[in-house]
Amino acid sequence: MRPGRTTAREANRFEERARRARLDRLRTLLLVLLALALLGGLGYLVWFSPVLTVKEVEVQGVSGAQADEVRRAADVPLGVPLARLDLEGPGRRITSSPLYAEAEVARRWPTTVVLKVTPRRPVLALRTGGSYQLVDEDGVAYRSVDRVPSGVAVATGRGQVPAPGLRAAVAMMRALPEDLRGRVSTVEVEGPSMVTFQVGRSRVRWGDESEPQLKVKVIAALLPRAPGTLDVSAPHLPVTR
Repeated sequence: MRPGRTTAREANRFEERARRARLDRLRTLLLVLLALALLGGLGYLVWFSPVLTVKEVEVQGVSGAQADEVRRAADVPLGVPLARLDLEGPGRRITSSPLYAEAEVARRWPTTVVLKVTPRRPVLALRTGGSYQLVDEDGVAYRSVDRVPSGVAVATGRGQVPAPGLRAAVAMMRALPEDLRGRVSTVEVEGPSMVTFQVGRSRVRWGDESEPQLKVKVIAALLPRAPGTLDVSAPHLPVTR
């Protein structure tokens, strides 16, 4: 084989490899540009386009007129891209009302904002003059009403109810089983460490916040005997009369 032909073939192979390398670089560049274009289009669609904007606000946890009140309080702006929506602001506005213990705000793609609220539920109605303060299981007096809701026991005290006594009364109601709690008619806070309640014809002296589960067990064992008074303030040494 002549040296000239060998050199020509090598030159052709070199040029072919160079051409393929240029094509590979061009193909890579085109793929990168395509990926950037797709990312840019997706970013525009999510962050700026009117396609994925807030169109609906769904309320969970309450219904009817109360759900409408939550929507108004949250003040979620419609037409804002869902990805750019401030989720903290609506939650703060909802819980600024004492009626709600918690509020969670979440996106539900493509166009919905979900407001999940936890309304406060009364465990006691604290008599204050001619009205009542509803108190939830956290001991928060959150609403004044003229009439006590059905199934909520009325709590009274000698003068102003002390905070430790109110905590003990709330802890007591929280500890009582649901069937017994529904039979409690009145609760009296006699002081910071003595709470009593009336159930049927029996008066139960609960005492303070201590050992609520043991007190409940003692009440369950002794209350069916229908004592006039059942004292579980010292649950290891209960007294019936």
